[in-house]
Amino acid sequence: MSPEEWLEALRSGTAAVAATPPEHLDQDAPSCPGWTARDLIAHLGGVHRWAVGILVGQKVPYADVDPEAPAGEGVLGWYAERADALLATLTSSDLDAPTKSPFGERPVRFWYRRQAHEVAVHRWDIEHAYRGWDAAPIDAELAADGIGEWSEVFTPRRIGRDGGTPQDLQGARILLQAKDGGGSWLLRADAESIGIVDEDAAPDAVITASTSDLLLALWHRVPLSRVTVEGDVAHVERVFDLVRI
Repeated sequence: MSPEEWLEALRSGTAAVAATPPEHLDQDAPSCPGWTARDLIAHLGGVHRWAVGILVGQKVPYADVDPEAPAGEGVLGWYAERADALLATLTSSDLDAPTKSPFGERPVRFWYRRQAHEVAVHRWDIEHAYRGWDAAPIDAELAADGIGEWSEVFTPRRIGRDGGTPQDLQGARILLQAKDGGGSWLLRADAESIGIVDEDAAPDAVITASTSDLLLALWHRVPLSRVTVEGDVAHVERVFDLVRI
């Protein structure tokens, strides 16, 4: 995807979050145990402010749930302001300028992608809190890009930090197949990451679902019982459990 496409996804995602029905703000979010829809909105607003701080060179404390977020319906307007500030900062920055990130120095365009996916998954979490499994799926193209980001960005950091892949899982191969035409991805667990590889080796398991559900399964939102798995489900769960945030 291009920066323009990430930006459009970010705009539409933040607008959807800001339009959360106020009567559902206190709904528990099953995909984020212990949080409500309002907590997720407060989290996103805090993440946006933290990202803006990084982009403009200011140190902003990070908090899972921003303590400045107002209670009740006021959180929606507060969130919209935080989202607008993020969008304004991104669009006024040089795409290729180097900037900090939790994953080392990256160009500004990294933050277009990261924030688009942060919002996409949490927008789903928020809707899932009050719509259940009828929550609108993540756009297939965005979800496909999110699978790439999960592999490229998150698996090396998380697996490396947690001591590496257990020996018996190294070399495990899982094929993700999108039934909506989003594509297919062969994942291979290596010592410190789960890469997307182009090889002819037979997978240990095949998972078939919509592109959105494949991404949400990687992020532990959609259980494997809701997708089609050919192979050892317990083996797949162990591989996916290598990456938890």
